[in-house]
Amino acid sequence: MSDYITGLRRDLVEAAAHQQQHSPARRLARPLHPRSWRPMALLGAGAAVAGLLLLVVTLRAVSPPPPPASPKLVATYQLGGQPRDATTIGGALLIADSGGNLVEVSPSDPRHRQQLDVGGTPNSIAVDGTSAWVTSVASLRDLNHSYLVQLDTRTRRRLARVPLLDRYASHVAVGAGGVWMAADLHAGGLARFDPRTHRRTAYVPRVAVEGVAAADRSVWTRAHATVTQWDAAGRVVNRVRGVSPTLGDESQRTLLADADGAWVVGQSDGLLYRIESGRVIRRLELGHTAGVIAGRGSTVWVTASPGVDRYELVRVDAHEREVTGRVGVGRFAPQAIVPIGNDVWVVTNAGTLMRVSTG
Repeated sequence: MSDYITGLRRDLVEAAAHQQQHSPARRLARPLHPRSWRPMALLGAGAAVAGLLLLVVTLRAVSPPPPPASPKLVATYQLGGQPRDATTIGGALLIADSGGNLVEVSPSDPRHRQQLDVGGTPNSIAVDGTSAWVTSVASLRDLNHSYLVQLDTRTRRRLARVPLLDRYASHVAVGAGGVWMAADLHAGGLARFDPRTHRRTAYVPRVAVEGVAAADRSVWTRAHATVTQWDAAGRVVNRVRGVSPTLGDESQRTLLADADGAWVVGQSDGLLYRIESGRVIRRLELGHTAGVIAGRGSTVWVTASPGVDRYELVRVDAHEREVTGRVGVGRFAPQAIVPIGNDVWVVTNAGTLMRVSTG
């Protein structure tokens, strides 16, 4: 910019040299000569520079921001077992393995792992900041018994182990005034527990539940091709039909709730549905089929399959509701997505843990 202004001054001086000594052009050019700069000339030049800077700032403000960098697969680790669910606890990974372990994994060194005792085989995990809630199943006298286990997120110490009616508990979520879960996987039902007293404070019988997600004021469930929004008292707020059904893995998280609505993974049709005010307002095509979902801030992460034994992690802008990036994550079906810091961790049902950089 300074070179442009200096060149402009030079052109004016050369043009004025062809005029008379006391012509108006000569008098105009003289103050612009570097040897004859005066305070008024400096003030004018400063105003010109300020104007150009304002123009540049304005153009930058109205121009679209650069697209986000594409996510990249950074590393792959072998955990073993058959993970069913995963979340983050205190900046670490917490993975429920159907082989009977609840494992804490350090993101800085995934080889460092710690097993946590929940008194049974863990199925589903939800965290509310101070507590981690885990559904687990333990066998006693050849019968399965389910429990809701509360862990302290700081000490990892077990605070409570609440017996449940269901023999195979799953689908736990925290929000809307309590801890929500499927009351009975086979007979149907939706239950809410008080996180302080561990007592059941709401119960909706005969409701098929294939997934649960909770926000501050609403709880969302899905069953077959129907998604239902409930309030904190267990009353129906909205029901949306026509959503693609799941692929039969009841432990996968296919719902993501927020203050305005919910994202729903159409596993069998490869679509991501955005639901607000009781209707589908957006459909995004992700692949031939889709898998699990997670979110943080304005970004939604979904896994999808473009073909047989091929899986991708798809990034979606929650505000623009557009796909903004993809990265391949191998040939094993993703079971959970966990965003931590600048990375996203993908856990597969074959016990593979993948670290993806968000760019």
